[in-house]
Amino acid sequence: MSASTSLRVCPLALVALLLGAGVATAQDRGATLPAPAGNVTAADLRWYTDPTQALAQARGNGRPLYVYIWAKYDPECINMADESLAHEAVVAQLVRFELLALDAHNRANFPFFDKYQIPYVRLPGLDVETPMTPLVEEGQPVPVTGAARWPTSLFLDSEGVEVYRMYGYVPGKAFAVVLSHVTEVLKWRAVLGKDPTSALAEAQLGHFYTVLQVFPEARKHLRRALDLDPDNATGVHADVQLDLIIMDVPDNPAAGAQKLREWQQTWPAHPRRLEAVYYEAVSEVALEHLDTAAKILLPFKRAVPGSPEASSQWYLPALTLLAKIEAAMRAPGPAPPRG
Repeated sequence: MSASTSLRVCPLALVALLLGAGVATAQDRGATLPAPAGNVTAADLRWYTDPTQALAQARGNGRPLYVYIWAKYDPECINMADESLAHEAVVAQLVRFELLALDAHNRANFPFFDKYQIPYVRLPGLDVETPMTPLVEEGQPVPVTGAARWPTSLFLDSEGVEVYRMYGYVPGKAFAVVLSHVTEVLKWRAVLGKDPTSALAEAQLGHFYTVLQVFPEARKHLRRALDLDPDNATGVHADVQLDLIIMDVPDNPAAGAQKLREWQQTWPAHPRRLEAVYYEAVSEVALEHLDTAAKILLPFKRAVPGSPEASSQWYLPALTLLAKIEAAMRAPGPAPPRG
């Protein structure tokens, strides 16, 4: 039986489904540079404000660089500085990075934004006279071009090469997970730099780029892993194939559901089996087969402490998805057409 409802689930919103963290409330004041938290001192978290100095320091000590681009009075930037970047789990990981905080309104930072193609509002030159735009409600804005996206988080390796970027406020707990994934990407990039024929490094890079939802990069590394190890001597095929299937679910959920079932039959004892089960349910939701999806997730609901389902990282995402499915199935259907 198929139940058609308005329920829609983005199958690859991994961080949100994994953590379900709430959004902090913006305080009524301007954003400032992030402050150290807990027992971490200001010396442990040194925030550069000059890109040249930060890049030189990263290159000199071989550390990656985290770039935080913020705008004063922007609510998401206030949340990011006050909650996320001060979160204990975040601070514990930021100490392994060189840190660069850039004011999005400071013209001196515009060349850096151009170099890394960071969206920002381009103000007219200070020595250029431009006509004012018509009044907009009570304000009279200065003519600008471009669309800003604040805050921006940019991750660079020690040579200044971009590894990952994200836009907007991310709650502290979720941002700590992002940091851990970026750290893994950096680690496996280093391994691949030393051994360009490492199928394991390619598979791991593909996996973590899948989790970070950088799908073109993920597919490139995953397919390279298969090319390097066609006989599965390193044992990476199961993980690689699962990541490739998950990425393809949004484009073809019917094929995705079938491939996920086949994957579970091929590797029934694999450590990621319950992840495959979860995404099989997601595929069925995308097809609006809510009854089928609910049955797939039922073992999570019935799980007892210590069971594989209850101990899995997919336990809470599965229960969250199942609750949405059950709520949608209980919702009244559309009114019958009037004759």
